[in-house]
Amino acid sequence: MFVIRDQQLRLLLLAQLIRELQQATEEKAPPPPGFTEKQLEELRCLSSAELVKLSEMTEPRVAIEIDAGSLEHGLRQVDYLTKRSRQLEYFIRHGATSNMLSKLFHISSADVTLKRRLFAGTSSALRRPAMPPHGVRERIQQRWFEVRKGKEREPIRAEDYEELHADYPQHTFATLWAVVHEFDKD
Repeated sequence: MFVIRDQQLRLLLLAQLIRELQQATEEKAPPPPGFTEKQLEELRCLSSAELVKLSEMTEPRVAIEIDAGSLEHGLRQVDYLTKRSRQLEYFIRHGATSNMLSKLFHISSADVTLKRRLFAGTSSALRRPAMPPHGVRERIQQRWFEVRKGKEREPIRAEDYEELHADYPQHTFATLWAVVHEFDKD
């Protein structure tokens, strides 16, 4: 539990508490644990000036409590979204096609366009890729089979293409995609 000492934050939290109490009253919900009906009524009846005075006092103690489990979950989500955003940027900067981005990142073509604008300097990589020589294509396909070995039943992930790109950084993702899917039936 963290005690809030800043007067403006105390005012904000007390005002929010009053809004929540008014909404609970309208919904005929029971009072929050630890509050009496008299306290709730007095809080609801405070004028703005009285609320400011209350926030300036050291009593009542205003504190927040953060649920550690949900905080951990939130931090993991933020970490995942940050990594995914960096990964998407990496793919765009290294010439991934709109189709590839849509399939791997489950984003719309409009979002792809917005992301391309955000990461300036990618327009040169948007042309149709030239296929590498036959021998190089065979090596890329062999490496792709190694990357996907044991994962045949799993969906293809962006990480699979990153692993392939690490071995063939001279080629754009568009080229690697074209080589990997060279023999796919449309």
